[in-house]
Amino acid sequence: MPSRRVPPVPAVLRLVQRAVLQRWRATEDDLYREVAALAEAGPRKEMLVSGCGEGETTAWLAERTGATVTGVDPDAARIAVAEARARGPGGTPGVHYEHAALDDLPHETGVFDVAIGEPSLSAAADPERAVAELVRVVKPMGTVVLMQLTWTSEIAQDARESVVDRLGLRPHLLVEWKQMMRDAGLVELQVQDWTDGAPGGRASAPDAVAPRLTLRQKAHIVGRTWRRWGWRAARGAVERETSLIRELSRERAFGFQILKGVKWPHARSA
Repeated sequence: MPSRRVPPVPAVLRLVQRAVLQRWRATEDDLYREVAALAEAGPRKEMLVSGCGEGETTAWLAERTGATVTGVDPDAARIAVAEARARGPGGTPGVHYEHAALDDLPHETGVFDVAIGEPSLSAAADPERAVAELVRVVKPMGTVVLMQLTWTSEIAQDARESVVDRLGLRPHLLVEWKQMMRDAGLVELQVQDWTDGAPGGRASAPDAVAPRLTLRQKAHIVGRTWRRWGWRAARGAVERETSLIRELSRERAFGFQILKGVKWPHARSA
């Protein structure tokens, strides 16, 4: 990747995230059905979705399972979109939203039956603590489910920081996610590999054409580059950014895993 990277623009980061994640979102009914099954979601369940974004997962779970679902996200603008959707025509009852850091959840200990960590959990300042917070807020023998990007061997260690810079998320190796869950007190870990779509089901969508930047996004990119490096660098900034987005949207360096664990009710012996 080019060594001179355009400073990230929040809207562009979300665009890249959408491009990478759409391979699995394309089968979101399958994905959400599996998450609901693992969580044993139902009308009497209290569920938390950490990193809920604009509320797609929370709305699906509330509408399809009858559970009461709370979504938390550190992006106030995305929470506003989720709240407007829930309150608007055809809105979803039984959903609530809160603006908070994912590694410092604003809830008492042991209040949810299920906690779900969306892919944006990996953007938390302290992902390990974010996982521990999910465990803290569920009841003893409650369930924690993670939907997370994982690194594969397709990308070298020294190239990962460049990818993180553009993606706005920090994937981890599968073994690292599992260790975070164990350290937080989860047992009976289960892992499903969704890298190629639902296990035993239809494959995920093929790599799509990279999303296009809007005029406003292009203006932000040129302006930031000009202020930092001058006009010569700014002249090619949009082309470089477009190339990076295209590369990441087609990148096969990511796996996608669903991980489940159960909160053990007793302190684990050393």
